Amino acid sequence: MASEKTIRHVALVGANGTIGAPILSGLLAAGHKTTVLTRPGSNANFPSGVTVHIGDYNDENFVVPSLKGQDVLILALGYTAYDAQIPLIKAAAKAGVPYIVPCEFGSDPTHPKINAETQMMNVKAPFRKLIEDLGVSSWIGVVNNPWVEFSIRLGLYGIDLKKRTATFYDDGNVKANFTTLTRVGESLASLFTLPESELSKYKNEFVFFSSFYVSQRDFLASALRATGTTEKDWTVTSVSSDQVLQAAREPSADTTTRMMSLFALVFKDGYGGDYSSRVVDYKQLRLESEDLDALMKSLAKEIIQ
Repeated sequence: MASEKTIRHVALVGANGTIGAPILSGLLAAGHKTTVLTRPGSNANFPSGVTVHIGDYNDENFVVPSLKGQDVLILALGYTAYDAQIPLIKAAAKAGVPYIVPCEFGSDPTHPKINAETQMMNVKAPFRKLIEDLGVSSWIGVVNNPWVEFSIRLGLYGIDLKKRTATFYDDGNVKANFTTLTRVGESLASLFTLPESELSKYKNEFVFFSSFYVSQRDFLASALRATGTTEKDWTVTSVSSDQVLQAAREPSADTTTRMMSLFALVFKDGYGGDYSSRVVDYKQLRLESEDLDALMKSLAKEIIQ
């Protein structure tokens, strides 16, 4: 029998961002008492029922009182704002916040092969260490691989719905786990409804979210169904994942080249993209399976004008 839902006090920073907005929606749907911290000058509007504190993240006199009585602090800041976590993490310790979710929301930082290939995976580790060193809060890191809606809109899985092109890494048959932005928000919110006896198992650990366990060819097959086309209507090519990785290793490689290597790694066998054996128990979180074709049809309608 499912245990009763626990409602917690949750503070969220970055609530109007790419991942922050679906997290906020998930928290509200789950019934958590939600507080948003935002900077002065933000023009974001938040739903009724959300407590909003506006101030400077570097101002301890603002942040610490805002975090008093919170059970969880979720940091959903953009990649270029990671250092803004430092004063927030320190303030959370002073406020006695039990759990912090730092800016993770990516591929598996525990996998040695992906970490050996890209330093982009390692920039997040110091923030987890800071939480541990302060000795008050526990962190929970989120692994979700590149977000589905975000990646398909930008063609980052190699599938371009508008141009009808597909570029496979190698043969395109390697399966990996992928998570929608919506499911990340729902999953995180549901995780914090678990009783402390269950939630505490994730202290200073990663939780693995997943919407779909699919390959590039599976994504293409769904795109064909969504658009009512056949593969003959598309331009399908392939690229060597080893060549993509070699280009990213070059000292002269730009940020885009290095970023694209992450997608090559996700679709490369043995590099951590497949974490299907570690996915959180969605029955315990009371969340139903998602429909890839329904999502693809929605994206195709949005993208193809």
